[in-house]
Amino acid sequence: MSPVPFELSDYIIDFLHTEPKALAACALTCRAWTPAARFHQFHSVILQNRDYVTPFQRLLHTSPDVGWYVRQLTVAKFVDVAKATPGPAPQFPTAVELALPQIFMQIPSLRTLSLSHVDLNCISDLTGLRHPSVAALTLSYCQFNEFADIPALVACFPHLTDLALAGLTWREETRPCALTPLPTPRNLDFGRGMDSELLFAWFEAAGFHTSVTHLTARCASHRDADLVGPFIKLAGPSLQELDLDWSMTGDKTIILPESVSLSYCTALDKLRLRFPVHYSTSVPWVTSLLATLDVAAVRSISCDIRLLGHIDSLDWDGLANLLSSEGYRSLKKLRFAVNLWPGVHRDFEEVDGHIRGHLASFYQKGMVQVANAKDDGGTCA
Repeated sequence: MSPVPFELSDYIIDFLHTEPKALAACALTCRAWTPAARFHQFHSVILQNRDYVTPFQRLLHTSPDVGWYVRQLTVAKFVDVAKATPGPAPQFPTAVELALPQIFMQIPSLRTLSLSHVDLNCISDLTGLRHPSVAALTLSYCQFNEFADIPALVACFPHLTDLALAGLTWREETRPCALTPLPTPRNLDFGRGMDSELLFAWFEAAGFHTSVTHLTARCASHRDADLVGPFIKLAGPSLQELDLDWSMTGDKTIILPESVSLSYCTALDKLRLRFPVHYSTSVPWVTSLLATLDVAAVRSISCDIRLLGHIDSLDWDGLANLLSSEGYRSLKKLRFAVNLWPGVHRDFEEVDGHIRGHLASFYQKGMVQVANAKDDGGTCA
């Protein structure tokens, strides 16, 4: 058999990136195939709980070159049982406490780190997690001993560009935040459970509002809006993309709180709104929010609608008139992704026709896209 050129074998192996068994077989076939196979095999590593940590450490010890292929690491349900149970604290660092810092030292090319349901009380010295190449960090439902530990952890990644936070909790608020240099993320994502004034005070003190160009935020209550609104105002001049999940419920008419406005978003290019439409509920907040945006820079507006009620809950005529105004003269794209929930007495074709009918002038210009959110990939109709 004549030898296969490396360029061709690597190209073939690339097609197996979703086949872990095939990649493992290729990695063991010959040395020439090993780098291409391991590139996909270890590109993304998921440690689903603490039982996965020791085997992965053993693999890195026996095959140190594997660590160079890891670009994405997800750590979930990581807790030190010895520290979680009542009783005196261990006198020396436990194996779990040392595990993550040791792993980080052996994966120098890591770019994306996700910590989910991780008890960071297990790690007494968070500076051991410092990693200069991490650019994207996600912290979801993690527990900290002190609030000050959150900024301390973020400071461990000086080249961070993407930061996503959701459901963070802490026990104490006694220690002041250390005066350490913080990264300047461009993409900031507020998820659930981010209704703490301390967090938003830290965002402002850290100057995140001056560097963020893409903001994702969720408002499920007026308290959320009272915290998110002022931050949008601060970040407005630098914001280019805003993704707002508006999940307000409980009222028949969902109005826009006075604390939320887009009037300071003078550089906004893309706006995405996600919201439910409940039965017998009107949502005038949509047009009210768009009316606060008085710039000619916006080129794209997307609405992800979870339709549990009637599509007429939106003021479509008011929306059409507003988007026809001089302030939206740069608008090029209107996209609506509609998720019809069970019990809605309309099919997607009816909803599609309803939207296109009310926005006929935009549809004739080829600006309107309507997608069925239940379709794979949300294919536009």
